[in-house]
Amino acid sequence: MKDLEKIIFDVDNVLADTIGCWCKKASEHLGYVVTKTDIKSHKIVGSISMSPKEIFRLQDEVWAEWDKLSPMESNLAEKLKTIRDGGFKIHIATARPLRSRTFVTNWLERMRIQYDDFHSLGPYRFKAEIPCDALVDDAPEQIERFVRDGRVGFLYKQPWNSEAKIVKSITIQNLDKLIEYLLEE
Repeated sequence: MKDLEKIIFDVDNVLADTIGCWCKKASEHLGYVVTKTDIKSHKIVGSISMSPKEIFRLQDEVWAEWDKLSPMESNLAEKLKTIRDGGFKIHIATARPLRSRTFVTNWLERMRIQYDDFHSLGPYRFKAEIPCDALVDDAPEQIERFVRDGRVGFLYKQPWNSEAKIVKSITIQNLDKLIEYLLEE
């Protein structure tokens, strides 16, 4: 797409498989298996019979063990490099609490992900505040706010957003589909 220059990539559940790791921790905590299909919102609250405090504590544990986190997709660094080599600026953004910033940047470095800018927003700001042309995110409300002013939103499909219908957004199954969309002539 020739009109796009700067693309924001969300970290949790677009780049890093944090829900997968969280589900393992929740399963151990609760004594029964919790899977991604049990999650009804990327925020998790209301999906599982746990208090928000317990949910957030486990989320913090996931990032405290950043060196154990898997990428969402194989060849993640190569896929982002392909996008970058296609002339796009890569912006990484996270809504994780600011105390997680170092964990996130350490994980990005470990994964060898090259990027042009990093935005640590915390949980109360929206990625729509970032002056970029497109957003790749699994959170429907982030995509909705982003496309409101005419920018491009790519909803990264996950079980918790599969029913989302966001006008003017593009749902992608994986980054290979994003690459096809961005680099098609």
